[in-house]
Amino acid sequence: MHYIPALLVAFAAFVATSYAAAVNPRSPDGADGTSTKCVRKPVQTCLSPEVLQTASFSTGQEEGTEGLKAGQSPSDTDQANFINFCAGRPLTNGRQTSTSSCNSIVMGNIPARANMISSIITSPQPGARVPRDRSFNVTIQTSHLRAGFLVNPTVAYYTAPQQLDDAGDVIGHCHITVQDLGGKPGAAEPTSPPDPTAFAYFKGVDDQGDGKGGLRAEVSGGLAPGYYRVCSMIAARNHQPVVMPVAQRGAQDDCVRFEVV
Repeated sequence: MHYIPALLVAFAAFVATSYAAAVNPRSPDGADGTSTKCVRKPVQTCLSPEVLQTASFSTGQEEGTEGLKAGQSPSDTDQANFINFCAGRPLTNGRQTSTSSCNSIVMGNIPARANMISSIITSPQPGARVPRDRSFNVTIQTSHLRAGFLVNPTVAYYTAPQQLDDAGDVIGHCHITVQDLGGKPGAAEPTSPPDPTAFAYFKGVDDQGDGKGGLRAEVSGGLAPGYYRVCSMIAARNHQPVVMPVAQRGAQDDCVRFEVV
């Protein structure tokens, strides 16, 4: 029966090794921890070789690289696709924070070029004169957005990747935001960017609209007199800005300036 103590010792050593790996994810061959490909935990946190993207191994500035042009910046590199990039940094962890944070959730599924999102605000029209203190609708027409999917923004902000429906369209929703540009009706166009923390109206449209890409948000009670900008901000289900497949494209969002008189 002398083998029982030996087994207990071996088991204890295994537990200690596993715990140490779990609480210290930094790799011995990576000073910043970004090279770690696997952390021993009850739930697997390893980077599968099937999803390893080798493009992260190079800066894009190596001699002979496709698309190399003057003025480009070198990319950061990592042999494990930056799975531990957020180590040692404050984590977003589903919250909307007023201070800087790091989010370690992958970008997710990216639509094909033929399924890129586009939108246009159909009301108010550019230069429209809207009566003060009177409710009005903001309407927007979208394409290739599977609208009506919006998670709890208090605890699930950025906690899951962008996903596509069976048609290849992004599953998500549209935000409508209205900002006071600070000018007076009929005055010269403003040249200073508005404060992004200040807005006169904001709405996350959580329904599917008319089922054909048409969405609507009511500005209940209207607005005070002034010069405004209304914009769409299309997002994936977990509120992250939608990710598109190519850089050279039309914008997925729209903005319109209008007056309230």
